[in-house]
Formats: sequence, structure tokens, C-alpha cells
Amino acid sequence: MKKISSLWFRNLKRKLLPNHLLGRFVAISFLPLITFELALGAFFYARHWDALSHRLARDISGEIQSVAEWVDLTTISDSEIQTHLNRIGTNLALEFTWQPNQFLPDKVKKHASQMLKPLKSELADIHFPFQLHDSPYEEQTISLQLKRGILQVVVPRKRFFSSTVLVFLALMIISTLVCFGIAFLFMKNQVRSMVRLAKAAEMFGLGQMDYPLKPEGATEVRQAGTSFLQMRARIQRYLKERTSMLAGVSHDLRTPLTRLKLQLEMMPQNTTIKDMQQDVAEMDQMLNGYLTFARGEGREESLPVEIPIFVTNLVDKFKKAGHNIELNIKTDACVYGRPTDLSRAFGNIINNSTRYGTKTQIQLQKKQGVVYIIIDDNGPGIPAKKRIDVFKPFYRLDSARNSQTGGVGLGLTIARDTILSHGGDIRLENSPLKGLRVIITLPENKQKP
Repeated sequence: MKKISSLWFRNLKRKLLPNHLLGRFVAISFLPLITFELALGAFFYARHWDALSHRLARDISGEIQSVAEWVDLTTISDSEIQTHLNRIGTNLALEFTWQPNQFLPDKVKKHASQMLKPLKSELADIHFPFQLHDSPYEEQTISLQLKRGILQVVVPRKRFFSSTVLVFLALMIISTLVCFGIAFLFMKNQVRSMVRLAKAAEMFGLGQMDYPLKPEGATEVRQAGTSFLQMRARIQRYLKERTSMLAGVSHDLRTPLTRLKLQLEMMPQNTTIKDMQQDVAEMDQMLNGYLTFARGEGREESLPVEIPIFVTNLVDKFKKAGHNIELNIKTDACVYGRPTDLSRAFGNIINNSTRYGTKTQIQLQKKQGVVYIIIDDNGPGIPAKKRIDVFKPFYRLDSARNSQTGGVGLGLTIARDTILSHGGDIRLENSPLKGLRVIITLPENKQKP
């Protein structure tokens, strides 16, 4: 049960947190700040705003109570009462109106404003019947029923509402926005260096060895950038040394192999000599395949490649050789890669399909920024339990795809290494044509040539 709860919490956290690093920085930095300000606002409302509103309302209630008692007890004429009320109202910043021989209506529309609740609460202590009218927002009208008539009081907004509340809230919001803006710019600059490092690593994985990167940002990010540059330099040096070594091996092996060929040609031909010639030819073929496989990463520059045009040109070469290939293009996607290496990889797979089957179908699709190249054939296929082994160097399926077909077991290995070096993937499945389906995926290049 505890494990299930922990898994549920992790899934919930993964859904709620932003995916991007900048979004997570903002959430981590400002959720506590916003929570603090909400708590501060609630405390301010409870301890200051509400208390101040009740105090202002209490003062108004006391003043109205005093004036109402004087009007109720005085014996002067109605006109003199209004004259005195005008003078009193000027001093108290209230507007009094005396309505003799008038009575309050039985029903009046009630106020729903939260701002008037303190005023209504304090007016409840007045000893006279009263009604709080639905007046404009800038002022509120109160009618009190006295013995000889109605005393109407107009209370201006400034008497029961303090503007310091709005000033405080405005300053709190503005200061939060300013801090948020400054912190956002700072975090964006910090994240930019990590984004550039991630982009350099991605381009390196796609085969662009010299993608520019300058270590910058925080100490840890600069250290990671420096380590990446050192790693990239070591890999480039290793590839260069390996290519140079293989070039030497090629020269050293081809010279004696050529002498063997010449000597065998000059010897009297018999069954033994023919077998030896076949062995030498197979050695030469294996050597060429191995060198092609081993030096694959090397020297070609990565370029934007229009996949529909690229695959169409490749398929046309096979069609001219008499192969039955159907091409179905459903996208105009572009990838970033080394054209010669991609041509060799696709060619190896298409060559296998045409070699072991009589019909080949190729589909080009694109889904969510990923380009799919799907190749089907009606050949004997590959058993599911051996679909991982066929990517191993020099591995051959003797039952269906043996050395008599001319392969040395490097076609799928070269194709897989090329596709992986371009940031893609390759997998094998059952084909609707009852043969083998090869699915190649490559990341789409957004910047088309």
C-alpha cells in the first residue's frame, strides 16, 4: 500500500511540475513566495483591514447616534433642524437630511457587498430603527426612523473605506511582479547555457562533431561544458587514430592478398586452386566490408537531407536493376545527416529486401517530429528470437540468409550504427507481406534546406 501511494505521488508530481527546466525554476522559486504573500494578505485582512473597517464604521455609528438623539430630543422647528444638520454635516464630513412626518418603508433592498458588512454590523448598536439603502458605490445612504420623521445620512466612501489597503495590495503585487521579472531574466540566462550544452550534445549524437560550444553560466554548467568538450575531443582523436590504423591495415593486407590472387591465377587450374581462389575472394570481400563498417563515422559533413527526394533517388537505382519496389510517400520531412552514410544504410536494408524477397514496399511517414521509413518485403523473414543477433557484426542466418548470397554479415550492423549515430533507431517486425518489416526512425530537421 505504501509503495502504491508513493508511486501515485510521483506520478502526480510529474504531471503537475512543468517539463522544461525554466518552468521548474520558476515554480520552485515563486510558489513559496506566492504562498507567503497569500498568508500575509490573509493576516493583513484579519488584523488590519477588518479591524480598521470596524473602527471607521464604529466612529460613523457613534456620530450618527449622537446627531439622531439630538434631533429626536430638540424642540426647534424643522427648518432650524436642517440648518443645524447642514453645519454639523460639514464638520463631520457627512450629509444629513431631515424629512419630517415621514416613515420608513417596510421593505428595502438588502446590501450584498462585503465592504458594507462592518458598517452594517456597527449600525446595529444604534437605538433607532434604520435601513441601509442600495446607494451608489461612492457613497452609502442610511435612514433612521425618529419620532417626528426620518433622518437621512449620506456617508461618503472615504469615511468607511481606507485607501491604504489598496496601496498596500498594489505595492505587494507590483513588487512581486518586479521581483518575478528580474528573477525570470536571470533564470533564463542561466538556463540558456544548459540548453546550449544539451543542443551541442544532441548535434554530436547526430554526427556534427564541430558544433560550436562555449562553456558559460554557473560554475557547474561551465564544468559540464568543459568536460563535454574534452570528451568530444577524445572521441574525435580516437576516431582519427582508428581510421589511420585501419588505412594502414588495409594497405598491409591488400598487398599480400593481391600477390596471392596473381599466384593463384598463374597456377594450373584445378579444384583445389579454385577453392583457394574462392577463399581469397571471400577474404577480400570481408576485408572491404569490415573497413566500411569500421570507418563509418568519419569524415563526411552533416547536411539537411530531403528524405522523399533522397529515398526516391535511391529506389530508382534499384528499379533500374529490375527490382520490384513500391514507394509510398506521405510526408515532405527533412532530416539532418550525412548523405553518403544514410545512402549506404538505406541501401543495405533495401538490398536485403530485394535479395531475399520478390516484392518490396517502402513507406515514408512523419509523426510528432519523427520521420518513419518503413521497408516491407515478402521474403523468408527473421525469427523473432534472432532479431537482436542479426545486428551483431558478421552474424548470419545460415537457414535463410547465408554466405551464398554474397553478404558477410555487416549490412544490418552498418545500417544500425549509422541510424543510431544520426539520433534515430531501427527495429525489426513481422511484415504484412508475410516477410520482414524494417522500421527506421530519424529526428526531423526543422530547418529545411
